[in-house]
Amino acid sequence: MATHKQSSKAKTGANAVFFVVFVIGVLIAVNIIASRVTKRVDFTEDKMFTLSKASKELVRTLPDRMTAKAFISKDLPPRDAQIAQYVRDLLDEYQAASNGKFTWEAVDPTDKAGKDEAQKMKVVPDDHQDVQAEKITLSASYLGVGFQYQGNIESLPSIKSPGGIEYQMSMIIRMLAVKRKKIGFASSEGELSFGNPQQGHGGGLSIVKQYVMDYTLEPVSLNGKLLPDDMDALVIAGPRSAMSERAKFVVDQFLMHGKGVAFLVDGMVIEQPQNQGLPGTEQPQLGRKNDHGLDDLLDHYGFKIHDDVVMEPQMNAPGILTVKGRQVLANYPTFTVVKNIDPTHPINARVKGLIFPAGSSVDQVKDKQPGLAVTILAQSTPQAWRQAGLFVLDPQSPLAPGPDHGPFNYGYAAEGAMTSFFAGKDHPNEKGEKVPPPAANASIDPAEEKVLQTSQGKPRLVVIGDSGFTSDDNLMVSRYVPAYGANLAFSIGILDWLVADPTMTEMRAKTMQSRPLHVEGAGTPQLIKYGNLAGIPLLFVLYGVVRARLRRSWRQRVQL
Repeated sequence: MATHKQSSKAKTGANAVFFVVFVIGVLIAVNIIASRVTKRVDFTEDKMFTLSKASKELVRTLPDRMTAKAFISKDLPPRDAQIAQYVRDLLDEYQAASNGKFTWEAVDPTDKAGKDEAQKMKVVPDDHQDVQAEKITLSASYLGVGFQYQGNIESLPSIKSPGGIEYQMSMIIRMLAVKRKKIGFASSEGELSFGNPQQGHGGGLSIVKQYVMDYTLEPVSLNGKLLPDDMDALVIAGPRSAMSERAKFVVDQFLMHGKGVAFLVDGMVIEQPQNQGLPGTEQPQLGRKNDHGLDDLLDHYGFKIHDDVVMEPQMNAPGILTVKGRQVLANYPTFTVVKNIDPTHPINARVKGLIFPAGSSVDQVKDKQPGLAVTILAQSTPQAWRQAGLFVLDPQSPLAPGPDHGPFNYGYAAEGAMTSFFAGKDHPNEKGEKVPPPAANASIDPAEEKVLQTSQGKPRLVVIGDSGFTSDDNLMVSRYVPAYGANLAFSIGILDWLVADPTMTEMRAKTMQSRPLHVEGAGTPQLIKYGNLAGIPLLFVLYGVVRARLRRSWRQRVQL
């Protein structure tokens, strides 16, 4: 009997030893495989810790080899150390996706040679304060990356936040290795500009320009020569005077050559006349029709921007208003919040809402361009109403809702075959002289401009009844009202789509978003905190105790 028990115990012990050895062997094999094949799972909504397909394709198709040096000090503060690890992981993913075309190394610039190398790669140190008992210590540390390609160097000189690092790195890689696409911004009809804007006209486009350094943005006049072939897209943002026939011809032929054009045109303008009354008196702000002169051209393309301002009785946001000669941030029906957008269109990638300040409604004119595939980009609520005709805007006396209710469309995107506005018509030459269309079978003078009657390829067209959503004055409000930040993503999405370059849209939209807990009661946060600290370990302990009791009970039954 004892011999049988001893034999049974020996078998049980041998099985246990074999099982332990087997588990250890499996763990060793898994670690060996994991050290050679890495795979991470990213649970963040925007896939912040996963290299996008666009970035992988960018480094995989590099024309030549690119190197990067990450200057990372060993004595970084804890928060910066976490960012440094994220930078290392990103660079590892770039290198793995490049098929050997992109390599990087980490450098700790502790000595003079390392600091000289950092200076050469345009990486600079950051000063930190270390507060200890009865003294404050100042120190400098490095956290930046320099990129080198064919003798040219660009850098992220100092990284302070994990948000947007992938976009910035990919933008630098594109700037170094890929020819920049060129986008023209019309400047001949009082549009929004990059330089000194007209007073009260939105503060310019410097913020948009700052965020699209991978494109070349430049002002262009539409009253001269046809736009050059190396220009990939055209934006007409906020014209304030009637567009000439020559300018319309230049825009039309640019479209006919298969390029992209965005019309960001206000149906009405809100302005404050110059004070010519008594000192101390204030002229009211007036809303009036905007004389942009584009009605016939847009009608031919199949769109109509109405002479109105869409207003929302409830879905409105704070915006900049002039009250008693001072600019204040206040809610008003003209600052409409738009949540009804088409999420399937690339322009709206990761854009969940917009704010249009004094936007006008836009309608599609049917059967004008049957070859176009048209998408409604954004739409108001059914409760919105339209304010048309000359009106007084008084921030202290909101306008009463009118009878004409929504929903109204704010804008469209269209792509496909088109016919020219000047097909079969006279067209103006550079001197403004009318040139009749050539007769059938007639030879064309080589010195004359050739008029394309139909489009080549598939031109892209964006028509939005507002320009203020992309202007500096409104984008700067995002410091106080974060919802305005979506306007920037929407503006850049338009540019990406016009030049048929969706590769950066996904990366531009990546942001580190906070996920706060919504709790009720003062004691709930403490309960959640200590539940995470002690509750989860106690659950594991409880599981172990229950399992041990079950095993003991099973052994007793086996012996019986």
